[in-house]
Amino acid sequence: MNDKDKFVFAGAPYSNSAPLVDKLTDVDERVKVINDHPACLVRDLKSGKCDVALIPVAHYFAHPELKMIEGLGVAADGPVQSVLLKCNKKMGQIKTIARDPASATSNALAELLMTKYFKQNIEMHDFQTLEKPDAAVVIGDRALCADPAPAGDIDLAEAWQKWTKLPFVFAVWAVRKDFEYYDDVSEIAHKSYAAGFRDMEAIAERYAGKLGGALEFWLDYLDNSIHYKLDAQDLEGMNRFRKLLSR
Repeated sequence: MNDKDKFVFAGAPYSNSAPLVDKLTDVDERVKVINDHPACLVRDLKSGKCDVALIPVAHYFAHPELKMIEGLGVAADGPVQSVLLKCNKKMGQIKTIARDPASATSNALAELLMTKYFKQNIEMHDFQTLEKPDAAVVIGDRALCADPAPAGDIDLAEAWQKWTKLPFVFAVWAVRKDFEYYDDVSEIAHKSYAAGFRDMEAIAERYAGKLGGALEFWLDYLDNSIHYKLDAQDLEGMNRFRKLLSR
């Protein structure tokens, strides 16, 4: 036991992180949880507003002063259903893509896949600058609950897996490298996920009631489309993404 009164964990209010976040305050009474826009979580971490944050991996790569909690994240090894390129035009006709303001990682993934895997000549734009883009990156619960786009949807995690034969990691728990209670918050994060995994059906039932859809759909999404325990394959996928971004 240490003398720190509270450990502040920060996440985003999306269903895909619920199994990691939901039980944090249950497993340790010192934990406080805050929610913020994913794009703001690194700022919260660096400013000291929080001690631990579930940050997009593109932000993690860009901040070497941060350290990830080993073994946990938000990842997919195939179709993820909630990170989509929604196409208003067919492949070959797509020239402009609107970024999703919530995720630098998904935007970077979309650009990589379109230019390197699908071999398309495209331009990425902030969503508010395009009245009607040829395609748009849409993530999270908004993607899960949306109707298919006129020219169909591309599941970006599925396309990544087909291209690289590797899983894709979207987000990881991170702390500042000088944070002295790393072991404590790592243990809390792993205990929280274990408890969330045991309570997955209740989490799925909550989102079915909140956002609609069958309980089976949400269970499949949380328990099959996404995985939260990261292994060597996941880390290899992370490193491949890092190297492709650096080019």
